[in-house]
Amino acid sequence: LELLLRYAWYDTDCNKSGYIDQSEFLQLLSRINIYLKQEKAIQIYKKFIKEQHNNNQRKSKLSLRNFNKQHGITLEECVYLLRKIRKILHATSENGKDKKRNNTDHRRNEISDAIFDRLFGPEKEVVSAREFLHGFLHWKQNDGGATLEDVRNLFQKLNGMELSQLGEDNDDEEEGGRVDGGKGGDDNDGGKENKEETIDRLHFAEYLFGPHNDAFRPEKVMFDRTLMDKPLSHYWINTSHNTYLTGDQLKSLSSVEMYAAALQRGCKCLEIDCWDSDSKTNNPMVYHGYTVTSKIPFDEIISCVKAYVDANPETLPIILSLENHCTHPFQKTMAQTLETTLGDALYIPKPGMLFLPSPVELVGKVLIKGKRPAEKEDDETITVESVDQTLPDGKENSSEPVLPKICPELARLTMFNGVKYRNFEQSNEMSCTDMHSFSELKVSKLIKDPANVVLWRKYNLDHLSRTYPAGGRVDSSNYNPIAAWSLGCQMVALNFQTDDSAMVLNDGRFRENGGCGYVLRPRSTFPMNEDRNSCKGRVMLRIRVLAAACLPKPNGDIAGEVIDPFVVVRVHDMIDSVKVDGSGSSPKTNVIKDLAGMSITGAKNSVVKDITDKSNVIKRSISHQVEILETTERKTDTVKDNGFCPQWDDSEVFSFTVGCPDVAMLQIVVMDDDGGGLLDDTVCKAAIPVSCLRQGYRSVRLNDQYGSQHGPFGFARLLLDVSIENCL
Repeated sequence: LELLLRYAWYDTDCNKSGYIDQSEFLQLLSRINIYLKQEKAIQIYKKFIKEQHNNNQRKSKLSLRNFNKQHGITLEECVYLLRKIRKILHATSENGKDKKRNNTDHRRNEISDAIFDRLFGPEKEVVSAREFLHGFLHWKQNDGGATLEDVRNLFQKLNGMELSQLGEDNDDEEEGGRVDGGKGGDDNDGGKENKEETIDRLHFAEYLFGPHNDAFRPEKVMFDRTLMDKPLSHYWINTSHNTYLTGDQLKSLSSVEMYAAALQRGCKCLEIDCWDSDSKTNNPMVYHGYTVTSKIPFDEIISCVKAYVDANPETLPIILSLENHCTHPFQKTMAQTLETTLGDALYIPKPGMLFLPSPVELVGKVLIKGKRPAEKEDDETITVESVDQTLPDGKENSSEPVLPKICPELARLTMFNGVKYRNFEQSNEMSCTDMHSFSELKVSKLIKDPANVVLWRKYNLDHLSRTYPAGGRVDSSNYNPIAAWSLGCQMVALNFQTDDSAMVLNDGRFRENGGCGYVLRPRSTFPMNEDRNSCKGRVMLRIRVLAAACLPKPNGDIAGEVIDPFVVVRVHDMIDSVKVDGSGSSPKTNVIKDLAGMSITGAKNSVVKDITDKSNVIKRSISHQVEILETTERKTDTVKDNGFCPQWDDSEVFSFTVGCPDVAMLQIVVMDDDGGGLLDDTVCKAAIPVSCLRQGYRSVRLNDQYGSQHGPFGFARLLLDVSIENCL
């Protein structure tokens, strides 16, 4: 609350006086998504001004200054008013009747108070470290490893937060406020010992919504260098498709800034489509061939990569995927640019490599993926990924242009050699530095055969696979990455410039391991047995959506209507083949196809705006993925006119049977209800691997469309109650 208010305060306090007047106060309420009738908001403001002007007997910081009602209210006073307004919003429902809650103290309608009452009792105002450990962390949060020392350190941090205590001593008489400072009769001197031994309700609420209570397991968020000693083929690698594009695949601008943005987002495999240019220096241009996308110089991209490596010398290896359409003179310039610009950061492979190196062996290095001179069994052609086309009948275009032979200067620098796929029997005999690239259409065809799944996982044990969007996705939409990840494909290339569900899943997946761009693949993605689906150990995931805090407006806008939020909860999972009937859909649910190849299962009032199908060709082509992909969706009711502190029915439980928990992803989308369907706006979103979820009352960090928490998104949180049980 206070951080959000400080963020919005300096835009609202136009004259920088340190006070806001009545008009500015009304603007602030709208800015932070609070709706009150204007007369009600003015009444609250004026009543507060009058009370503080006439009542200097209150034991608060207001008595320390000469109050002048001409000035308005300070930031600290505004915090008090907002807390009071929050109680008003939670005290009554839309029809003005008292809300029914399970706690015995009917003045407490906030979810944090209700949780506190259930855990520790409604008569208590503070909780001890020991009670917090045993009655909360061990019992409810399933955090059996927590110790009393951990709790004391946590309490020290929480009590050290600069939370305004103004007005907490006693609320309005009708609210039944206390006059003893809210300490429940606990006599102490407020020193260090007390800060380690107890927290009050206010700090408990801050904990519930705060980063210390994140739903993402903290040990999974941290970078673990000890996991980085396996071959590169053992990792999922954060990968971008046509990285240079800012928009669609046909006419959008190309920009070097997209490479910088992708690297900052954790991407570790960048694509560069290189073509001859009119330059007298033979500097290639980068753009999407046979389209009207704009062009950018090759050397500027390499300089951008070098600048990133210089600024981040401990970065795990960056792979440049060269889509080479250049003649030899331009290829020689490419090789020269790579060597002179990257210098020692360029990794030059040794001939005859038997095993792939590990990420930790390649720290600070840039690797080249491209094409080396053909071996005897190779026909010296490769598939041009970026111009892969889908014909109207759903078949792939077989008339693919042949790339020129690669000059020795560039081949010498190339670590990964792109080879055309024929069959996995041959592929498994290739050198570990030979690799395949598969369009999503090829993936959907190969994965239908269980034998291919087994052989593909075997191939991915020692080799790299890259998948990329179908050529028909001219709008730069994305496919669901879950299927490719489950096969063990390391480089699942996505269009980073597109705000869709696939990129939300990608951001959530690669938040793991410190956002370094490399995540050790789980056991189920390695060859294990002949089963089509090697995921074992199904779990029952239960989610209760409880409340949210400090939700922004769509796109982080300053102005606009107060939002009407509802929450969409999705689980993207791999299903057992026995679930699927002859029509390719689950007999237990209705399946809706979406643009990303995901199946949305029987949910009430399903909302799929951010992944709505725009291409019938794509829908027909990738519908086969329904046999293995399942996306189950549930949604909450809408809370009207409240993005500041909305609360939902805590008795509603969303249950999901997760078949492959080490690959499955939980996706959260907060929407603004504008009438349903395509009219609804996305507010913020997040995704967490099911394997990284923590149980209990947990806070979810919400992001903007770029996967970041810039601006007002830095304060947005969602409170869930999470339960995970093994299925028999």
